[in-house]
Amino acid sequence: MPLGVIRTARGQDGQVVRRLDRGLLGFPTVGDPVRLPEASEAEVVVPRVSEPDALRLGTAPLAGDASVVVSGKRLFGRHVAVLGNTGSGKSCTVAQLIRGAAAATDSHVGTLRAIVLDLNGEYQHAFEGLDPSITIKRFSVVSSPAATGVTQLRVPFWLWNYREWAAFCGASGKSQAPVLRQALHLLRSSDTQSFPRGTVRIVAGRRSVRAHKVSEDKESRKQVFEVLAAVKDACENLAVESPGQLSAVPALQALLDRTLKTRLNPPGGDYRFKFDVIPLAMSEEAALIDAMDAALAELRVPMGEGDTSSVDTPITFDARNLVDLTGVIAAGMQGDAQSWIAPMQDRLAVAMNDARLTSVCGFHKDENLATWLTSMLGESGTSQITVLDLSLVPATAQHVLASVVGRVVLEAHERYRRAAGTDAAPVILVVEEAHSLMRRRGEFGVDEAGVDMAELCRETFERVAREGRKFGVSLVISSQRPSELSETVLSQCNSFLVHRIVNGRDQEAVRRMVPDSVGALLSELPSLPSQAALLIGAAAEVPVLLRVGDLALEYRPNSADPAYETAWTLGMPWDVDTLVSAWLASPIPVEEQDGDEPKSDWDLDGYEPRDYELDPDDPPF
Repeated sequence: MPLGVIRTARGQDGQVVRRLDRGLLGFPTVGDPVRLPEASEAEVVVPRVSEPDALRLGTAPLAGDASVVVSGKRLFGRHVAVLGNTGSGKSCTVAQLIRGAAAATDSHVGTLRAIVLDLNGEYQHAFEGLDPSITIKRFSVVSSPAATGVTQLRVPFWLWNYREWAAFCGASGKSQAPVLRQALHLLRSSDTQSFPRGTVRIVAGRRSVRAHKVSEDKESRKQVFEVLAAVKDACENLAVESPGQLSAVPALQALLDRTLKTRLNPPGGDYRFKFDVIPLAMSEEAALIDAMDAALAELRVPMGEGDTSSVDTPITFDARNLVDLTGVIAAGMQGDAQSWIAPMQDRLAVAMNDARLTSVCGFHKDENLATWLTSMLGESGTSQITVLDLSLVPATAQHVLASVVGRVVLEAHERYRRAAGTDAAPVILVVEEAHSLMRRRGEFGVDEAGVDMAELCRETFERVAREGRKFGVSLVISSQRPSELSETVLSQCNSFLVHRIVNGRDQEAVRRMVPDSVGALLSELPSLPSQAALLIGAAAEVPVLLRVGDLALEYRPNSADPAYETAWTLGMPWDVDTLVSAWLASPIPVEEQDGDEPKSDWDLDGYEPRDYELDPDDPPF
């Protein structure tokens, strides 16, 4: 495989300088002399950049153990894949890449940001011992408040977008998804955790009155009155909760009470059992809207709150209301909608009562988008490496949580460019066991309920792979099964560190990703020792066999081979009591829950949104 021509010249100091010119204009002919390269000649093909962002990866055994130094921009800027069988050294290589980036970061003015999605809990100590200017944060499902050095992992429910909720709930497209979408609209638009409970119903009633038309049919007019009845009930509750402190709210309650009694045909009685209601006059509509505006102002709800929203806007809300709220919305729909959404409600109820999940995703009053982004990426101008240990997260939620993190990090960088007019500091997003989170299409290997979540996760990271480079989000994926990885993600990786691969299918997958000219080198993959890897792609002009730099024992990821020799010769403990205590320990309870049943303001007999509120393209109010 011709690489190019080694040219020799003398520098200004008189020393011999060699350089490699890629490509050939003429090839050797039969009979030309052939010899092995000298060590100094072999070093020429080894990448040894001298740029400020230079990273030392290791040494090249075939080039006199010359140091392999690559450009951080070329390596991380175009995505990296670290591939190899279990035990070949992938995790140590990933740790060395991030530690190398940390070493290249100026301790005074530099900014390094990296997030590691750690599916096996391997990287607890992998980034210790770095410069004190670099903050190391480790997040996990904490089982004890006394745990040191680890912070409770947080990917709150309100951060999830509609698609992630639908995948998690397994919401069917025809019956359950519209209800779920409407419920999310309602919760995001109402900001229920910031205002007294019940205000969301007043906002809903205001929109219903605005949308009211005299020409509507009898059923539609009755639906409006049902919403107004729910608003009246909410006003009663608010008045009871704040006795003597409110005036506009009781006034609205009195106006609604008169309206409900006088607009029925025939008058009097319960509107629910009457056949018709008299349409609201324009003056009555105006009076109701003014009264609702006054009540909302008294409750300190910003004008227009609830009238504009997006189902995906990361506004905080308490997801415990979703179970009842989906039932409320379904109750106002025609047909047997309640029975159709019952399975989704059951799944939501189980999730809201899973302590492992609520400790990660439950509602915290002092948490918002700004605090979450800061915890993940650090303060402005600082360096931070964030390790997210997903090993104790319920398997049913692992795909969704990884998808949320990847999507929000990418969207944050996209929106920052538009908002600030400049790029944010780039972030390295490391994905361990990538074949689990971005499996190629048609090979999910999960039950039917998990397929949507697996597809969603794959699509999220495919988008990061396609678009991330433009906004400063770089992927570093690590996998032992390249044949199962998304082809889209692999095709976007420009540099590869390939360790030992024995499986023929995986070898073939790697062979398809690299130029034909290096195909012969890949035949050596099954015989590579641990810690050895082929560096292929944009980071090196020519493929290089390297020995990854040594990593101190205390910094190595927890991925060593089982210690059979120690167990057989010296013995090892098996403390069942310690295991069981840790296994059965409940995660730290979610703030604001205090062990009580979730509080809900949604009355199934009161607020019954109808079809006119179910337009997925409009805000719910």
